[in-house]
Amino acid sequence: MQNKGKRLVALACTAALCLGVSPSIPVTTEESADFLTSAAETLDGIPISSDKISTNNYKNTKYNNPISSEFFCADPTAVEYEGRLYVIGTNDHEQFEVIGPDKDNSYEQIKSMVILSTDDMVNWIYHGEINIGEIAPWIMNSWAPSIVSRVEEDGKTHFYLYFSNNGLGVGVIHTTDLLGEWDDPLGKPLISTSTPGLTDCPNPFDPGAVIDDNGVGWLSFGAGMASDGTDYMPGSNRIVRLGEDMVSIDSEFAEIPAPYHFEASELNYINGTYVYTYNNDWSDHSAQWDYDCPVPSSCSMVYMTTKTPLDPTSWEMKGEYFVNPGTAGFDYSNNHTHLHKYKGEYYLFYHTLMLKRGMGITGSYRSMNVDKINVDEETVTIEKIGGTKKGPDAIQPVNPFTEQLAANLNGTADISFDTDNKSRPEVISDGVGAWFSVRSAMFTETEGGTEEAPVELSLIDVDTIDYNITVTSVDQATTVSMYPASSDGANHPASVDVTGTGKYTISCDIGGASGMMNMGYFEVDNDAQITFTVDTILVNGKYEFDISSELTNTREWASGLRNIWNGFADGDKVYTSDYAEFRYSESAGAIQFYADADIKDVNLGNAPLLDTEVAFYAKVKGTGRIEVHLDSPTGDLLTSIDFDTPDAFRNVYNKEIADVGGTRDLYFVFSNEGIVFDSWAFLPINDTDDRIRGDVNADGTFNVADVVTLQKWLICVPDVTLADWKAGDLCEDNRLDVFDLCLMKRELLKKS
Repeated sequence: MQNKGKRLVALACTAALCLGVSPSIPVTTEESADFLTSAAETLDGIPISSDKISTNNYKNTKYNNPISSEFFCADPTAVEYEGRLYVIGTNDHEQFEVIGPDKDNSYEQIKSMVILSTDDMVNWIYHGEINIGEIAPWIMNSWAPSIVSRVEEDGKTHFYLYFSNNGLGVGVIHTTDLLGEWDDPLGKPLISTSTPGLTDCPNPFDPGAVIDDNGVGWLSFGAGMASDGTDYMPGSNRIVRLGEDMVSIDSEFAEIPAPYHFEASELNYINGTYVYTYNNDWSDHSAQWDYDCPVPSSCSMVYMTTKTPLDPTSWEMKGEYFVNPGTAGFDYSNNHTHLHKYKGEYYLFYHTLMLKRGMGITGSYRSMNVDKINVDEETVTIEKIGGTKKGPDAIQPVNPFTEQLAANLNGTADISFDTDNKSRPEVISDGVGAWFSVRSAMFTETEGGTEEAPVELSLIDVDTIDYNITVTSVDQATTVSMYPASSDGANHPASVDVTGTGKYTISCDIGGASGMMNMGYFEVDNDAQITFTVDTILVNGKYEFDISSELTNTREWASGLRNIWNGFADGDKVYTSDYAEFRYSESAGAIQFYADADIKDVNLGNAPLLDTEVAFYAKVKGTGRIEVHLDSPTGDLLTSIDFDTPDAFRNVYNKEIADVGGTRDLYFVFSNEGIVFDSWAFLPINDTDDRIRGDVNADGTFNVADVVTLQKWLICVPDVTLADWKAGDLCEDNRLDVFDLCLMKRELLKKS
């Protein structure tokens, strides 16, 4: 595109830039369109009907786990840089794309890493892949990364990423730009079975790296059984001091005496103490346990500590800190964790089979999760936890009044990404009704602070229950019926026809019951064999509960949800959500429903509505409509934009904004396939915005006020230089010349 076109975009955007807020959506790329377009002047948009909005979200809309709902990735590591936390993991998705969803994940196709980042722990940018097979073509595979960073003599931050070369050794790559080019400093493995001084380590892989407070680097690794090893003490895991260059060895190799060691070495350094974590094996560990801490469960994560890492006798067993995912309500699997302190809090990264379960596939592809975890730094004690589907809360809200990359998101349905520019990836709609969500956009603070008032729950009758289910296996077409029973013992059945795997809803009319005897059991027609997950239930049309319970008739004990015979004590909570809960009442002999009487007010808390008029700005390419819904893909419509710019990016805006206040989740819904979304913002409107539509005299000429205003607009543009624009378009002192005025008049006349 001509530079003149780029210059006119900058002119059109400057009204937003001069509103006293952060720059909204700067246009600096060659493919940018000619000028800002008002939604009112483009297509006559037709609202997207709710039945067209995709339900292909493999991450529940109430969950913050897994981190990515589009890509399989595992074995997380993390590093902080310039305020953002970057997480890198094994690219299981590479294996998935080669061998398909129903073959088991055997890892042999993986030669890359996935990289994501966040600044709030709930919204994540997918930056694409680190193609280690291209950077270091000698590798066999790349698994289980561990990354460290330090500022070196050149003043730059250098990053060293260690990875498993299959089970044969450890490789390392290096960069000064996490999202840029990486190099292979050695051209060969750092660690292999033939490394001088390394003996009796049959599988020198799964590296864990750390730099201590003295600036010294350390590397742990290893798996398998040493020649004199036992099931109890395999004896193959090692630790070594790294050289000053971080890519050489500077000590002898020492064993870490880790009982029932299986894999997944990792290192931390906390309060002068080295912390070694690993995944133990699948055996029954009660057969032998010689430590003064509880026996860890099978295939769980344990940790050990020391002040002198090269002395095997100094390591102290601290015990289990993370149970197997199967114990925490996921499928059983191995694990590989990374403990990281970010913005004053500790988080534990790990992987589960959560995403593949949501997709209903059989291949064991893994997805990365994260949860908050407590660490006592004084005693170097790590809290024992299990993984959760909910994940952490946002540590800070999203500011909707400044530019936000569309790729900074929480959940997706039918979305893909363009990561050619890894620092500024773009979101692409893959179908009608595709959407993505952004968690915790704060439009207004609650009165008296950001903490919302506690919710008072009262006893409420149950009118309806909608069961949202995902069928993961079924051997024939059938009808599934749910039979919830009210406290008087009456069943209130409803059914849905199931033709195969996928998502379905069963809606039961409870009829205003004062409580429930059971929360629902199921039956199927035709003796079909079925397994499905009750993902959520929606009570009375507005109170949603995360259930995540697998029901099946392939075994005897999984045909129903909770009931009054499940051994509850009086007052126990049976199911809970943010604004409602089911409690067992011994006197009533029922599971009673308690909820906030007005959930809409609860969603807003005591926050006032936004009192400033704003416009919604978006940088898009394509033809169609983007709708912004509140709190769910089919929630209240906040605003929408229609556009027709199939060949180039254009900044579009709409002033039609519904009342909004408080901290809300935003859902961006697409009307068409192939829409590319770069960024968005809600920006205040003032009188200068009117000039962008053409404040010119009747004869098309400018008056003095117009010229002065236009001059001010141009000066607001932060990137205006002669190098950017065609010679003569702008004087070096940022004043307008005659050619500038001609261009402006032409464009403003089009809009007048």
